[in-house]
Amino acid sequence: MHDLAARYAPPNPYLVVQWRMETVDPGVLEDCARNLVDLLVRLLRDIELGADITTVWFASDYPHPISQQVPTTTQTPLVAKSGTFKDFDVRHDAAIEILKKSFHQQGELGEWKLTDFIESFELDKRGETELTQDLGVFGILDKLVSKNASLFVSGSGQCSRKR
Repeated sequence: MHDLAARYAPPNPYLVVQWRMETVDPGVLEDCARNLVDLLVRLLRDIELGADITTVWFASDYPHPISQQVPTTTQTPLVAKSGTFKDFDVRHDAAIEILKKSFHQQGELGEWKLTDFIESFELDKRGETELTQDLGVFGILDKLVSKNASLFVSGSGQCSRKR
């Protein structure tokens, strides 16, 4: 698993966003996304904190790739990252779209690349398909990638999963 995480992790200094949406009130997700974008702008534009960071790694239970290479009109199949995330709806997609748009070329974060494990995995033709059939694997790999991040951001109490 460590080798797999190392293969897919960004090569440059990177920031990790961990946003588990499972138990979040869908009515606040869009506000959470806007607040996340504001925080990322402040961190990444900070001369010291954001120095040399080129990539934002999105570690989430969101069941679609965060990739900007996937057109917003074409939704990829659900990729389960959690066996318990059952109440997924269009408000989750709307919140993620706010985040994704901020990384478009003309967006507030257009200088940085937004990626996640699913995108990295799908772009690699050597993907370990058998291993990644286990629902817990993407979460474990996200944690392994996260431990080497230059910066780590997690959701606030209102905006992320509660146990």
